[in-house]
Order: sequence, then structure tokens, then C-alpha cells
Amino acid sequence: MKFITSSIAGVAALAAAVAVSFSGASIAQDFPSKPIQIINAFAPGGATDTAIRGLTKMSDNFINQPIVIDSVTGGGGVTGILQASRAKPDGYTLLVADTVMTTLPLFQENLPVSAEDFRPIGVFNLRGAWLLARPSKGWETLADFVAAAKERPGELTVGVPALSSPQHLAVIAIEDTFDVDVNIIPYGGGAPTMAALLGDQIDAGMPGAPAGLDSVNAGEAVFLVASTELELVKFKGDMISFPEAGIPHDLGIWAALWAPKDTPDDVMAELATIFGGMAQSDDWTNFARSYGVTPIWKPLDEAEAYIGASAKSMSDLAKLIK
Repeated sequence: MKFITSSIAGVAALAAAVAVSFSGASIAQDFPSKPIQIINAFAPGGATDTAIRGLTKMSDNFINQPIVIDSVTGGGGVTGILQASRAKPDGYTLLVADTVMTTLPLFQENLPVSAEDFRPIGVFNLRGAWLLARPSKGWETLADFVAAAKERPGELTVGVPALSSPQHLAVIAIEDTFDVDVNIIPYGGGAPTMAALLGDQIDAGMPGAPAGLDSVNAGEAVFLVASTELELVKFKGDMISFPEAGIPHDLGIWAALWAPKDTPDDVMAELATIFGGMAQSDDWTNFARSYGVTPIWKPLDEAEAYIGASAKSMSDLAKLIK
């Protein structure tokens, strides 16, 4: 996926560069000179909110201005994403958003905003969708779940945080790989999905990390498979990923920082330096692993390529939904 490809954007970038050369100073020379606002498009206390607050809590070591996190929720993330896209492209209003940036357009037409309205500063963490079950089911492996699904076609219930979510697509990948059919039920978030699972309302759940980590380690839920192999979190017992299970998809749920698309290159570079320092610090690494996600750092063009590859995988799976 490309984020800025138009000739208009190219002309704008050239004009900005010329303006800088005549002024004799970089736009980012004194950046930042005031607080930075990060709009979180998802619910407070959720995985993305926890991640960005964990990342920025050590910001004093990397920036001389406060960082303010504002949750702007609604529309499955659309409300906050739209507000961030309309911000002045000066580096002082950013967006934190996850894989929903690439899955929303697959299921909703005529959206007022998309990833093309932004430039990625960097991808800073990766988490998996985890297929979990209650111990009472007697399933110890993914193979056990698949066998049960084959015995009861279309009857097993699998909870996901939302339809059109990466977790939903992860269940589709399992169905397609093993030629099974399950009943997918949306629950409006990872926590409600886990509540339904622990309340024995569904046969299995596919929340995203870190929902379920404590339940697995407490013996209240059984881990069956993770949607990505880049997982450093360890459960009690063995951990298996989609690639290891023979599922030809690696579906990580990434979180990234974004800036409005016309943000100047030198400001983007400064933002990548600031947040890259946080994302590669020991404090962030230890925090991320403690709550079930993998700390990574892919800045600027590298982030764009990574997100584009992820979008292609999600798009391919979306075509399989019946």
C-alpha cells in the first residue's frame, strides 16, 4: 500500500523544500517547542491505549516537551482517525492506530478517511490474535479444535472482538486452511470476548494480546495458536504460531504512530528519532513483554513497506469471507 503517491503531494514536498532552503533554517530545527498531542482512536484501557501510554511514560528521556494522549473513540476507530487527519501537519498532533487502518476499508465503503491521509512515523509493537478455549473443552492443541470443528460443522462458536477485525480474519485463515466452518460471534472488544469465553458462552475465543494472558497463566483458559510467529511472550506450556501450524498467513496486529500526510520530511525524521528512542529503550521493551506484545521498531519508509505487506495479507483473507 502506498500512502503518498500523487503528483500534488510531490509538488507540495518540493515547494516545502524550496521554502526551507530560502529561509536558511530547517522547519524541525526547534521542534518540538510545545506539547505533542497523540490521538488514540480506540477505547481507554485497551491494547493500543496501554501500549502508547507505556511507550511515552519514559518520554522525559527523549523529548523536552509533554506528550498528551487523548482518546477520541467511535465508529470502530473512524472518529479519532478522521480528527487526526484534519490536524495541522506540523508534527504536534499525531495518531496512534493499529491494523484497523488497513482492515476498515476492506469492509466499509465510502469511508471519510484512510491510511492514505497519513504518513507512518513508525511501527512500535506487534501482538498476535490468540485462539483460546476453556479447559473443560478438553482441547490441548489446535488439532483438537480442528477435529471438533470437523465433527460439528458450523456449530462451534468462536468469539472475536469485532467483525472485520484482524482477529476475525485470523479465524477465517483457520477455516480456510483446514476446511472447517465455525460460527463467528463479535463481542465489541477483547475484554468482552474473554468474558464470554470464561463464562462458557462460546466454545473458543480469538482475542488479541494481551487479553487472556493472565487467564492462560492461571489455568482458566488454554492457548491453542497465535496468529503471528513474532511473539516473545511466553505462556505456561508450549506456544505455536500460524506458520508453525501450517497456516500460510502471519497475521500480526501492529500498532503505529502516524502524522497527517503533508507533515514535512524533516519533522517526520525528528519524530522518528524521538519515538524510535523510546521504542528501542529497555524500559519499553520490558514493559511490552510484560503485558504480552512484541516490541519492534520500523520507522518511516520501512514502516510503510511493512504496513503495505500486512494490508495485502488482510485483503487476501477478506476475500474468503462468506
